[in-house]
Amino acid sequence: MRLACCVLLSALLAVVLGLVPVVQAQDVPADSSETSQEETALETLTEDEISGDPTELLELLEGLRENPLDINRATANELALIPAFSPLLAEALVQYREANGLFNSLPEIQQVEGLTPTVFLAARPYLTIGRPLPIVAPEASPYPEVPRFGEVVQGLRYTVTQRFQRRLDTARGFEGPDSVRAFAGSPERLYTRLQARYRRNVSLNVTLEKDPGEVFAFDGQPGYDFASAHVGITDIGRIDALIVGDFAAEFGQGLVFWRASGFGKGPDAARAPIRSGRGLRPYGSVDENRFLRGAAATVAVTPAVYASAFASRRMLDAAFVTVDSLDVFDPDVPVGVGESFVTGLSADGLHRTDTEIARKDALGETLVGGALEYRLDTRSVGGTVGVVGYTATFDDPLVPGDRPDEAFDFAGEQATMVSAYANVRSRTVQGFGEVARAPSGAIGALGGVAADLGNNADVLLLARHYPRDFVTLHGYPFGERNGIGQNETGIYGGLRLKPSRTLTVAAYVDSYRFPWLRFSVPRPSTGHETLVYVEHRPRRWLRWYLQGRTETKETGTDVPNGIPGSEVGGLLSETRQTLRLHGEYEASRRVRLRARIEGSRFTEQGVEGAKTGVLVYQDVRWQAVRDLLRLDARLTFFDTDGFDARLYQYENDLTGVFAIPLLSGRGVRTYVLATLEPVEGLRIQAKLAATFFEDVVRISSGNNQIEGSAVRDLGVQLRYTF
Repeated sequence: MRLACCVLLSALLAVVLGLVPVVQAQDVPADSSETSQEETALETLTEDEISGDPTELLELLEGLRENPLDINRATANELALIPAFSPLLAEALVQYREANGLFNSLPEIQQVEGLTPTVFLAARPYLTIGRPLPIVAPEASPYPEVPRFGEVVQGLRYTVTQRFQRRLDTARGFEGPDSVRAFAGSPERLYTRLQARYRRNVSLNVTLEKDPGEVFAFDGQPGYDFASAHVGITDIGRIDALIVGDFAAEFGQGLVFWRASGFGKGPDAARAPIRSGRGLRPYGSVDENRFLRGAAATVAVTPAVYASAFASRRMLDAAFVTVDSLDVFDPDVPVGVGESFVTGLSADGLHRTDTEIARKDALGETLVGGALEYRLDTRSVGGTVGVVGYTATFDDPLVPGDRPDEAFDFAGEQATMVSAYANVRSRTVQGFGEVARAPSGAIGALGGVAADLGNNADVLLLARHYPRDFVTLHGYPFGERNGIGQNETGIYGGLRLKPSRTLTVAAYVDSYRFPWLRFSVPRPSTGHETLVYVEHRPRRWLRWYLQGRTETKETGTDVPNGIPGSEVGGLLSETRQTLRLHGEYEASRRVRLRARIEGSRFTEQGVEGAKTGVLVYQDVRWQAVRDLLRLDARLTFFDTDGFDARLYQYENDLTGVFAIPLLSGRGVRTYVLATLEPVEGLRIQAKLAATFFEDVVRISSGNNQIEGSAVRDLGVQLRYTF
C-alpha cells in the first residue's frame, strides 16, 4: 500500500504543480489568504506533545478577523497577535506611525520597512482603518476613545451559534440499559453560544456545552454540563479591561498566568515561542478548568502605568480520598481521621462515568491577585515591564501522589505565586523574560532575545529553567512539554531567512533536560529537537514547502543502566523523525488544491530496525456558488507501523472546532465540509468524516471501543450574526 500511496502522491503533486505552466491562474482576491493564514498557524499544533485547549487559539484568530485591528490605534502588542506580523515588525509599524502621522489607507502601511506586499496581503483580513479625521483635529487623548452609550447599543452585533456533533458508530460505553452502561448520557456533543459585541470594546457572552456521554437534563441546573458567561469592557477611556463573569489572564511569558494554550515550536521559528500577553480579557471558550470566574479590572493610572486587580471563586474537578484509621500513622498525610484531601486535579472536563461525575466541581478555589505594568511607548522603544501575583486558597488540601515523579507536585491549601517580567522592543531588537517564585519557593525563569539582523534575517535565542519543585497552577509557559512549566531546563535557537521575495527558510534547535524523574522515566533525562522548513511562494496563488523534523529523547526502561545491584530502571534513546512535502495551488477564485506526502520514522535504542509510516492526501476547496456555497473535501491514505510511527493532519472543520486526527495503522480517511451562506450573516455548515482501517475488527479500547473497521463522525452548525 505504501508504494501505491507514493505513486498516487506523485500523480497528485504533478497535477497541483504541473498545471502552473499551462494554466493562467486568475488573481486571487485579497481576502483569499485569510483562511490559509489561520491554517498555516494552526498546523504548528499538530504534534502529540501539545496540551491545553487549542480552540482558544482558533477564537483568537477568528476574533481578529471578525473585529479587525484599527491600524491607526492598535498597539504593537495587539498587532503582534496577527500571524503575519512579528513583534519587531509590529513595533516598526507603530514607530513609523508615530514618526510620520496616521495612515490614510491600509495599503500605505507597505511603506514600513519589512512590510512587503506578501505580508500585507496575509495581514489584510485582520486590519481595518478608522473613520476619517476632521480637518481640524482636537488634541489627541492619551487614552482610547469613549463611545456614547447610544452608539454602543446601536452598534452591537449579535451572534448565535448552535452546534451538533456525533460519532455515528456506537462505542461500548453507550451500550446496554441505563443502569449498567458506563456513560450516563447520550453520545451527542452539543454547543450553544450567544454573543453580543461592539467592535473590540464590549462583549456579552454565554457559552453552553455538553460533551459526548454527559447527561443533558434540566434538574435545577442548565441542561448543559458546562456553562460560561461574562460581561466585558475593554479599551474604553482609562478602562483597559472590566469583566464580570469568566475571564482569562495573560501576563509576561506565561509563568504565572496564561490562557489554556499557546503556540509552541513550529515553522515560525523566530517568533512562535515568544508570548505577548494581553492582560485581563473576557473568556468564552470550553476548557472547563483553566479560566477564572469572578470580577477583574485593569485601569490606566497614567498613560503609561496600568494597575490590575481580580478575584475569582471557582469549583474545580478533583479526586478525593477520605482518611481512615489505617492512614493515621502515615506522616505524609497531613489530615486527621475522617478528613478528606485531594489526590489530583482533573483537566479534561469530562463527566460521563460515575467516577468522573464524582469529580465534578469537587474542589473550591478562591483566588485574589493583581498586577502593575509600565507600558513603554516612545519613537524608539516600546514594550512592557511589570509584576503580577496571586494567592489561591483551596477548600481542601492537595497531597502529591505516591509515584516518585509526583514527589514535588504542589501540596497544601494555599498557593502564592509572584513574578516580574519585561518585554522591550526597538526597531531591530526585542528582549523579553520573566522570573517567578512558585508556591514552594522555587524560582523559575524564562528569557531571550530576538533580533532583526538585516537582509531579511531574524534570529531568536531563548533559555528556560523550571526546577523540579516549580509548579505553576495557572500558567502556560513555553517548553518541550508546552504549558507544564516544571522539571525542565533548556535552550532554544531559531532562525528565519528570506533570501528572496519568494523564498523563506526557517530552522530551530532545542536542547532540553529534565533534572528529575518523569512519568515512566525513572532517572533524569535529556533530549534535543531540530526542524528545518523551506517555503517557496513564486506566485500569490502558488505555494509549496518542505519540512523535516527530528527529535531524540531519553525514555524509561525496566532494565538498570549497567549499575550492579540497582533496582532503578534505566534509560534508552528514542528518535522520531518526520519529513513533509506540501503543495498548494489556487487555480482560480473558485478552486484551491492542496496535496501532501509525509513520512515518519521511529527508532529505539537496542531494537533492530525502524518503524515507519507514510501519509498522502489530496485536498480540494471549491467555491461552488460565489458567496453562497463552499465545499472542502480531502482524501487521505495512511500506512504506519503502529502508534510509534503515527502521523497527524490539521483538518478544516466547523467554525470554532479544532481537528487534528491521529492516524495510525493502515487505512483511508476522508471528509467533506459544506459551508452555506444563503443570506448575509447566516452560515450553515455540515461535516461528514470517515476513517476506514484495514485488517481491523475493533477500534480503540475500553469504553471507547467500537466494533468494526470504520469510524464515522457527523457535525452540523448554524451561526447567525445580525
